[in-house]
Amino acid sequence: MADFQSYKQEMNLQVFSPDFTAVLLNAIPLIEILSAILLLIKKTNQLGLVLSLLLMLAFTGYIVLIISGYFPKTPCSCGGVIKAMGWKAHLIFNIFFLSAAILSLFIKLKLEVRDKD
Repeated sequence: MADFQSYKQEMNLQVFSPDFTAVLLNAIPLIEILSAILLLIKKTNQLGLVLSLLLMLAFTGYIVLIISGYFPKTPCSCGGVIKAMGWKAHLIFNIFFLSAAILSLFIKLKLEVRDKD
């Protein structure tokens, strides 16, 4: 529960309105958990891959907006393992995993096409 309190404090320091932050506080962990569960199930792992890709794309877009100075203030960094990263390092981290997700989806779709032939 202490981690959730820390997460909540970090989210409240972001540039979003309090109402949107309240939605994100619950939506982000739920989407991440749902994505992980979908990835584990063979029938739904493609959907999980797409969902995780979209989530990473949203995070990456947010980081690009931060780096470009779009927001009037620079929000605090994320918690957890990547807390020590600056925004540019976080962008590189996200681009790497976004690329991995795109490559995984491409390979999965290519294998499905091959198996149908």
